[in-house]
Amino acid sequence: MIVDRIPVVDADSHLTETPGVWTDRMPAKYLDIAPRIVTSASGREVWLIGDKMVQGAAATSAAGLDEYWPDYPMTLAEVDPAAYDAKARVARLDEYGIRAQVLYPNLLAFNLFELFQVGDEGFRLACMKAYNDYLTEFAAEAPGRFVPISVLPFWDVDETVREIERVHEAGHGGLLFANAPEMIGLPPLRDRHWDPVYAAAQERHLSLNFHIGFGGFDSTLGVSAFPSRKRRKSAEGMEELAQFRADLSKVSTLGLISNSRAIVEVLVSGICGRFPDLNFVSVESGFGYVPYLIQALDWQWLNNGAKAAFPDRLMPSEYFHRQVYATFWFEGPTVTRFIDDYADNVMFESDFPHPTSLSPGPVSHTDSPDKVIETNLSALSDDVLHKILHGTAERIYNLQPATAAAR
Repeated sequence: MIVDRIPVVDADSHLTETPGVWTDRMPAKYLDIAPRIVTSASGREVWLIGDKMVQGAAATSAAGLDEYWPDYPMTLAEVDPAAYDAKARVARLDEYGIRAQVLYPNLLAFNLFELFQVGDEGFRLACMKAYNDYLTEFAAEAPGRFVPISVLPFWDVDETVREIERVHEAGHGGLLFANAPEMIGLPPLRDRHWDPVYAAAQERHLSLNFHIGFGGFDSTLGVSAFPSRKRRKSAEGMEELAQFRADLSKVSTLGLISNSRAIVEVLVSGICGRFPDLNFVSVESGFGYVPYLIQALDWQWLNNGAKAAFPDRLMPSEYFHRQVYATFWFEGPTVTRFIDDYADNVMFESDFPHPTSLSPGPVSHTDSPDKVIETNLSALSDDVLHKILHGTAERIYNLQPATAAAR
């Protein structure tokens, strides 16, 4: 198999946060509103921020389960331990031939609006620092196997710069950044308000990573109501469930490509020109639409006179090839057809343990990462495989280059 001869770096996975992530690490004055897990009247474990329930504790850990999402386990004890335990995660990586894995959050990745509705800026800063400390400790349990991606208090530029300095010292490999900060009342990415952040990241060779859902969600997409188990026993409930799954397919697909606006913003706004050594990564967003997006952007750049207006700037495609990256996981033909032009800008991911991850199970429409790689990418040359499976990720995330296969 490919993974027997070529190392693999998984460029997107998630940690399922455990009960003590924040309550064990935050100042005592915030403990009554800190993110914490409680058991609801139905027996389901849920996350609270302040007094608001924001999601089930196991909601983002559906890998390998026997029910379609958004049905999910009642408790963390029912999910794959690799979702939250470092030793179990390493065993899973070894099973699939994955050398190292990039780690993103779950709770903070998809619940920023709820976080902003609780406490003050000091509370939010403490939440971010506590999570980053947890990441450092998790990665230390298996040196070289995990790449921590730090969360940032981006509502405060000075604190963000200080946190970048701190997590860099702790060995983190990249930074998670809002893909649409204007959606929560902050300046857009192009605004020079963010230049100190960009400069701090560039100086330390830390990429800025735009993960879908982080910092913005388009509420106009719409999805029908998810009927309760009791409701589903009726004919009307079954119809509602069918429509829900159709709508969820729509919303999920459009959500995956939502980072396109951040990619375009970075490429046309002058950011890449001001910070030529800063890398940007579009995460959990797929690759297949990227060639069209870049071709269309170049065409419009010329057709609308932007090239004449900014003669000193490179074409959007040139900036993309120089410093912007995308990730893919389930795609096959869309990768192999266009990879010759984008082999240096694409990285493989698994998205473990999300419902969309490469995690086999009774209702999963996928195989394991090693088998998906074999099925979808076996037609590619080893030179290309080395780039998309580990080489680019090692460069972007400051990993030591692999000298031997993963297994």
